[in-house]
Amino acid sequence: MLLKSHHFTSFTSKLILFSTFFCFFISLFVSELVLNLIIFSGILSFGVIHGANDLFLLKKNSSTNEISNIKLFVTYLSMVLICGGFFYFFPSLALIFFVLYSSFHFGEQQWTLFEKKSKSIKFLLLYFNYGLFLFSFLFWTNSQQVSDIIYDITGFLIVKDFFIKLLLFSSVTMIFLIVLNFKSILNQIVVQLTLLIILLIFFFNSSLIWGFGVFFIFWHSIPSILEQSNFLFGSFSWISILKYLKYAFFYWVLSLIGLCILYYMLKDYQNLLISVLFSFLAAITLPHTIVIYKIKAN
Repeated sequence: MLLKSHHFTSFTSKLILFSTFFCFFISLFVSELVLNLIIFSGILSFGVIHGANDLFLLKKNSSTNEISNIKLFVTYLSMVLICGGFFYFFPSLALIFFVLYSSFHFGEQQWTLFEKKSKSIKFLLLYFNYGLFLFSFLFWTNSQQVSDIIYDITGFLIVKDFFIKLLLFSSVTMIFLIVLNFKSILNQIVVQLTLLIILLIFFFNSSLIWGFGVFFIFWHSIPSILEQSNFLFGSFSWISILKYLKYAFFYWVLSLIGLCILYYMLKDYQNLLISVLFSFLAAITLPHTIVIYKIKAN
């Protein structure tokens, strides 16, 4: 009965399952340095590209097409700069907000892969808690490294007990929310729980960068690109994907140039580089989260 679910035969499921097993297989034979190079290449390509068409998505989703590209660009850039400034000057608060809205974003993406989005509060809480559970599990399995990163960004030392408590809290609340939404998610509960178990096993046997990177690229970014292509051009096809990449190319290159400039200017100041890069990442993630939320709401 498990494999009879039509969701298991979808392209997205096949992509997720194949890429996860393949990445686990190559991790057994390839050095961590090579794995990190693969992941960073994937993040800088698929990861950045999946958020590079936000302006086009906003314009497509607007009730009127009379909004100018310049106005959209200035509005979007202003939000990024304001967020970036807030995250740079208040890194502790920024990190909390970053984890919270990223949790919702990842959960929303995962639970709308196979079914349309629900606007009910109990569903939105499920989206958020699913992402929080993934973060808490990944943090728990890599607690020392995560603690070091948090200390570098905020100056606060987080002990392993905190990650354990966060994992227990998110586990209990997720079980409760799954039960609460059970009738509504019945059609996808089997495939979602199966994928979740596979992902947790992968996380448990992977480094922080490899585990998160594989999830971010193959579970989140590429499926999002496919969804966005369908939204923008009305179909899942190679033609629509190529059109998507064409529209995204300018903003993708612009983002890479910005990252390269930041790295070149701050490469000799490691702590400052970490803070600025985190601020940049958090700043571009929040507007993207809002854009995807609006699109899925419609």
